[in-house]
Amino acid sequence: MLTIFVEIIMGGFIANFRASEHPIINLITRGVLIGITLFFLGLFSSILSGSNFSFIFALKVCLLIGLGGTLWISLIEYIFGKKSNK
Repeated sequence: MLTIFVEIIMGGFIANFRASEHPIINLITRGVLIGITLFFLGLFSSILSGSNFSFIFALKVCLLIGLGGTLWISLIEYIFGKKSNK
């Protein structure tokens, strides 16, 4: 599902974008999407709880977690892709 979302977003920037042809761009864009989602979840939860929120630190942490998460998702896709080809 993230791959389809990445194709939709990147299709606006690159004509005839195919995620399978550009795996590095796909990987980075998925990481940024996951990181931004985590950032906004943290932002809204801190606003609701009324606690202090460090904008720059939270953005850095969420983008790192997002890139780590997308590497994990890519590893799972790779493992199950190899198993389904056998």
